[in-house]
Amino acid sequence: MSITLKPNQGAEIKLEMKKGAKVNYLWTANGSAVNYDTHGDPYGAPRDFYHGYGKGRATPVDSGVLEATFAGKHGWFWRNLTNKPVTVTQRTQGDYISIKRVI
Repeated sequence: MSITLKPNQGAEIKLEMKKGAKVNYLWTANGSAVNYDTHGDPYGAPRDFYHGYGKGRATPVDSGVLEATFAGKHGWFWRNLTNKPVTVTQRTQGDYISIKRVI
């Protein structure tokens, strides 16, 4: 899945996952860099709920394994703080029910 972000624009992709499910991921910011926040929300979470897996600033690429701490939606938010468009390309492989752009 690829998303092009205009300057100062943010976007989010979430995977629906069961508790304990694992996904290998790799995302790149096509030679640029973005700020990111990897986080998850359990089903029926209160509006102010936050469970973070990791954050970064001015990051060009990230990869690893995302393991769902609980059943729900888990994923990445990116923000382009450059003055040019940036395309974030997300690759995932593993145990998830669905993948959607939510912002």
